[in-house]
Amino acid sequence: MTTKRRKRRRRRSSRQETLRDLCLLGFVLVCAVVLYAGSQSVLRSYVKKHDDGKILSGVFVGNTDVSGMNRKEALEAVQKDVTDCGAVMVTLEISEEKEFEASLNELGLSSPGLKDAVEEAVEYGKTGTMSQSYKIIKKAQKKKLEHRIPLEYKVEERAAARVLSSRSQAMLDTPVNAAIVQGPEGIQVTEPKEGEVLNTEQTIQNLNRFLNEGWNGKPGNVKAVIEKKDAPVTAEDLAELTDILGSCTTYYGDSGEGRLKNVESGANHLNGIFLRPGEEQSANEAMEPYTIENGYAEADSYESNTVVQTMGGGICQVSSTLYNALLFAELEIVERYPHSMLVSYVEASKDAAIADDLLDLVFKNNLDYPIYIQAVLADGNLTFNIYGKETRSPDRTLTFISESRESEDTEGKRFVATENYIGYLAIQSYAHPEITAQLWKVVTENGQEVSRDVINYSQYMAVPETYGVGVLSDDLADTDKMNSAIMTQDEETIQNTMNEILYGPADYTDDTGNTQQ
Repeated sequence: MTTKRRKRRRRRSSRQETLRDLCLLGFVLVCAVVLYAGSQSVLRSYVKKHDDGKILSGVFVGNTDVSGMNRKEALEAVQKDVTDCGAVMVTLEISEEKEFEASLNELGLSSPGLKDAVEEAVEYGKTGTMSQSYKIIKKAQKKKLEHRIPLEYKVEERAAARVLSSRSQAMLDTPVNAAIVQGPEGIQVTEPKEGEVLNTEQTIQNLNRFLNEGWNGKPGNVKAVIEKKDAPVTAEDLAELTDILGSCTTYYGDSGEGRLKNVESGANHLNGIFLRPGEEQSANEAMEPYTIENGYAEADSYESNTVVQTMGGGICQVSSTLYNALLFAELEIVERYPHSMLVSYVEASKDAAIADDLLDLVFKNNLDYPIYIQAVLADGNLTFNIYGKETRSPDRTLTFISESRESEDTEGKRFVATENYIGYLAIQSYAHPEITAQLWKVVTENGQEVSRDVINYSQYMAVPETYGVGVLSDDLADTDKMNSAIMTQDEETIQNTMNEILYGPADYTDDTGNTQQ
């Protein structure tokens, strides 16, 4: 056999072996594909069988076990736990000796990613590869699965800033602005003083970090960030502000204890405000929050056409007095609202109501130089002076005239419960008709009127003569009886119920000397 033949035979044999190997490999691959497809089909069927819309056993959202729950149940459970966490107290540490507490609810706790976290819990073990899902489901069935989906927590910045500022205020040696005071030799300017301030932004960051770095839902401590800061208003800022541009005084000395405290606290919060040209100021923001910690108490205030007890009742006299001083200073009034009913301390249309974030007095320094607000409390009088640099002619005078139109007087009486003991029955406010009012600004120069303009319109509700009825008693049943009688708004029923509680159901003698039964 020749060499060429042997070579051809070897090549033929090699090709046959290669072909055989390829066929074998192909067969193996086909078998593998068939087996893989079959196994995937089995796994897919298994996973689908266990996809009943419920969360696998051993899955947590934050600290909430959502095992076996559907989407709706899990949302409700997690939301409830977040709500319950609102009662948890956090201690804010100012120093080793100084700290204060706040609940997470007060700080505005929320969980912005709650729905997404629950959705992830529902889908866990049902997405991804079939083999991964199979392993997760089997582990869950054997009660060996523990999978935690992080839940993001955060506090609401504005709510947190309010609480932090209010609670820390009394514990800090805060900066003291330069101030304008009336001394024995006339107007004097005091020197400013450096002090401590709470960095609310960084403290809120610390709070959010505490909530999202392994928090177990229990009370804990958070570092409050305190910084040294110069007073923002210097003696140089006030040096040229020697003229009173506008002033107004109202009397509050006959108020009850709570109202006295509120008027004085509100005035002190507004005292010392310094505005550069173009700057705005909200009276409400300067005086809030209306809490015990911030110097306020409960007192009468208006709510619709009724008198109710609220924290900070009476601060509207503060804003109204300031409003009139601002008018004489001719500063721009950005926002002002009348009361629902007439007030006693200023004429119609000269008032400025405050109601949390609903009603406000906002003003702007529209002058070419700074202004300074001084509050003076003396002998039951509240005075606001607006200091600045006078550029108006001394021959120019301002007058503000309240003009109103009344409808028919309101008939009848109204009775409201008060925090007095049973037996108390006294008039709280006299009847007021419905009134539409407007305020005129009249400008005269050298004794001659040069302009007369309406600067606001006000509407006041009709109010019947209102009587306060005491409902306090050591016997809650008697309190309930008085409240029920007041609900009838019938004077005879109220009087009879009061007499029955005070004197018993037996005969009693009325004010005229007649015996009643």
